[in-house]
Formats: sequence, structure tokens, C-alpha cells
Amino acid sequence: MSAPNKPAPNQPDPTALAGKAAALPALDIARFREAMSRIATAVHVLTTDGVSGRCGATVSAACSLTDSPPALIVCVNRSSRIHAAVMENRVFCLNTLAGHQSGLSDTFAGRNGADMEPRFASAEWITGATGAPVLVGALMSADCSLLQTHDVGSHSIFIGALKDVRLGEAHDALIYKARAYHSL
Repeated sequence: MSAPNKPAPNQPDPTALAGKAAALPALDIARFREAMSRIATAVHVLTTDGVSGRCGATVSAACSLTDSPPALIVCVNRSSRIHAAVMENRVFCLNTLAGHQSGLSDTFAGRNGADMEPRFASAEWITGATGAPVLVGALMSADCSLLQTHDVGSHSIFIGALKDVRLGEAHDALIYKARAYHSL
């Protein structure tokens, strides 16, 4: 049995780590962004509708959280229109894009300057259980109510409780890696 307040064998002494983080050099943001660009991620269009109106944006930071109860997370920049709309509407749908839908990703990323109505006019949509727009032809659409939010730096982590899921055809997925689209 180890003495009180001593770390277990093969475990670092937490008191020895105190203050070390402050002594670490600041990470170069450009280097961090380059490192993140090397992670292959699925591409999604995040949508919402409600009192704040219909809004959508391309996102890549999303993943499952738990299957019991079914929940997922999406990371969204707090200065974006989609952030404000989801916070007010309290619902969202994560629509996972197929390999042939890179044009739709660009549209919802705002690369062609289109406002919301022209963005939504560029594809076919149905209304999900929560009222959020669901993309017809998506690989998967997860219709969620906003369960929790956590602010971290410039972004919020949205935790969504799944209310419905729709599965599209099993096409290749649209992936973003090294600042370019790929199909997998």
C-alpha cells in the first residue's frame, strides 16, 4: 500500500507538474493549422431552422459522442451566423456529404458569396423531426435538439441529442485533407 498523498507506482507526481504548463513555449498557430490540415475529416453541412430563421454552413469538426443515449458533437466558430442561429433555434441537422457534393460544400462555406436562400436553393431539402432542414442525397443526416454547449477558445462544442437519423445511399464520403477535397 502506498503512503497517503504519494502517486501510485509508474504514475507522475501531480505536484511535480504544477506550473510546468505556464513555462511551455507558445505554439505557433500556423504550425498548428498545418498539423490540423493533415487530419482527414468528413465534410458536413450543418443546418438549422426556427425562430432565428433558416441557416446553414459547412463544418468538418463533428463526431459521435455516445450511442446510449444517441448524441453527437459539432464544433462551431462562435462568430459565425450558424452559431447564433443554432443557439436561438435550439435544433440542428448534421448532413454528411457524399464524394460528389464538393460544390455544395463550397456553397455552404460561402466560397461563392451566396446568402442563405441561394445556398438552400442549390439542393433539395425536406424538414426533419426538429424542423431543421435535412439534405436529400446526404450520406447521413442526424436531426438533433441542442442538449448542451461548451465554449472553448473561439468555438463552441454543440452536443446534440438525436431525434431522427436518415441514411442515404452508400456513396463514397467527401473528405477534406491537406486543404483539398477527396473522395473515400
